[in-house]
Amino acid sequence: MHYLIAGLAKSGTTRLFSQLKGALDQSPETLQTFFEPDTDEALKDVLSQDGSTLTKVLIGRVSKENAVLEQFDSHVLIYRDPRDQFISMLLYLFYDFQVSGDAEAYAKARQALKAKVESPSTVSTIELYNTLATLVGRGPIGVFKRLHAIQREYEDAFSPFMLCYEDLLQGKNLSELSTYTGLALEGDAEVPAEYTRVARSRGFGEWRSWLNAEDLEFIDREWGENISYLGYALEPEAKVLEINPQTSLDYVAQFDPTGGS
Repeated sequence: MHYLIAGLAKSGTTRLFSQLKGALDQSPETLQTFFEPDTDEALKDVLSQDGSTLTKVLIGRVSKENAVLEQFDSHVLIYRDPRDQFISMLLYLFYDFQVSGDAEAYAKARQALKAKVESPSTVSTIELYNTLATLVGRGPIGVFKRLHAIQREYEDAFSPFMLCYEDLLQGKNLSELSTYTGLALEGDAEVPAEYTRVARSRGFGEWRSWLNAEDLEFIDREWGENISYLGYALEPEAKVLEINPQTSLDYVAQFDPTGGS
C-alpha cells in the first residue's frame, strides 16, 4: 500500500504523518517513508517501491498538475482553520533567517514581532506578516488566497479523504480515518525529533489572540468564502487580544542565526 498525506504548510501534515507511521510500524511489513517529494519523478520513485510507503507532500509544492498522485492507494488531505494556519506560517518565517544566516534581518523581524506581542490590538498582524515576508524575500499576504485556491483545486482533482486538523488534535473521527486507511489509529503521536522545530502550540483558535479589527476585516473579505467552505465560522468582532510569549517570541528564538549569543 502506498499512503499519501497532503496539506498546506503548517496544517498538521507532520503530526498526521507521525500518527500513520506509528500505526504502520506495528505491521511486520517493511515501511519506507518519504518527506515532501515535489516532482513527478520523485513521486513515481515512491510508487516504484516494494512494500508499504508513507509519503507527505505540501500542497503548493504539488498541485492538481501532479496527476501521478492519483496512483496512491490511500490519500488523506488534512486542513486547518486558515486563520490559525496563517499565524503559524507567520512565525515559521523566522526559520528562513536561520537558513540564510541573516542575523541582522532576524533582529529586525524579532523587534517587529515584539512590538506586536506587547501591543497586539494596535499592531496589524497582516502588516507584520508583510514586514517579515519582505525581510526573508517571500511574497506578501496575497499568497494565502492563491494557496487556498490551489488546495480547493487539489481536492477537486483527487477527491482525497478530508481530515480536519482540530479533530485530529481532539482524537475525533479517528474511526473514520482508520476505516479509510485500514490502519488501527488511536490516541496521539509524537512528532519525530528531527521535525520538532515544526511543532509549536499543539492547539487551535490562537488567531483570536492575534487578529485585530483591521486584520479581521481583511481576512473576512479575502478569505471568508474559503473559511466558510471548510466549515469554520466567521467572527468579525475582535476579542481582547493577548499573545502568549511562549508560543511567539520564545518559539522563534530557536531560529536565531547567532544561537542567541
